[in-house]
Amino acid sequence: MSAGCGIPHSSGYSGSRANHNITSGPQDRFYAIDVPTNYNDRRNEAWPIIFDFHGAGKDTANQYNNSQYFAEPRGDDYIVVYPQGLGYVWESASYAFSTADDLQFVSDLLEHLDETYCIDQDRIYASGKSNGGGFVDMLACSDVGDSFAAFAMAAAALYSDNSYRDKAVDKCRKSHPILEAHGGKDSTVAYEGTSAKAGNGGESPDIQDWLGWWARRNGCKKSDDPTVDNDHDGYNITSYSCNGYDDIVQGYYIPDLNHCWPSADGNNSDSDARENGCSFRGLDFTGTVLNWFERWNKGNTPTP
Repeated sequence: MSAGCGIPHSSGYSGSRANHNITSGPQDRFYAIDVPTNYNDRRNEAWPIIFDFHGAGKDTANQYNNSQYFAEPRGDDYIVVYPQGLGYVWESASYAFSTADDLQFVSDLLEHLDETYCIDQDRIYASGKSNGGGFVDMLACSDVGDSFAAFAMAAAALYSDNSYRDKAVDKCRKSHPILEAHGGKDSTVAYEGTSAKAGNGGESPDIQDWLGWWARRNGCKKSDDPTVDNDHDGYNITSYSCNGYDDIVQGYYIPDLNHCWPSADGNNSDSDARENGCSFRGLDFTGTVLNWFERWNKGNTPTP
């Protein structure tokens, strides 16, 4: 049981820097957190937790209002933590701060939260958008990510995972459930990939290729074809099932979407009038992510 079990906390969202900061390496780092409404009534029960990472140039409040786990009734079944990137960016991109060690920050933050809250060690998850999504992929490829049960990304900027020759020499040697949603009109991180010269933060892979890489990492053979579900209005789903795992890698492709976290209600940060190309309302990605996380725990996922 977590050392933090039994400690009471105020429910709801708090972005107080005074109350939510830790020292990681040589730096002070900050996070925001959303605590379930009935946490104190059940503070000796282990709670699942989601680490949710903002995009480049954004902050914790932006991601809180982008993913909007709080707006889903099931979202209140999770502690959700929103780490803040150093200089509003994350490792994995060329524009990341050279002094940042964000993997260490996540490791330190997870240890801190385990001492402060009652966390279910089998149900730790990560989600993120854009640069934050790319960092989620970097996390999944790291030893720090071994503590996490599943990963989900929207419009992921996959600058640290952009080449794959074969499984034997893959620089990412992990196995995890992976979910990603991407727009066909993404003008920031193109679905078909970008060169290092064209990319804002480096080279990025073709998303279909990258999904196949994760399938191989999860034990699929090169000859294993994915299933493609076109029975949806405005998007399709590519899924890989193999090695005893159903749909362990899934990619949602939305042809008419730009660089966005898909929102069915249209009231999240990306759907703000200042954003372009985020008007697609055919997919509730937050609900999709919660469905994804509900499927996986450390007892039914591959050994990393």
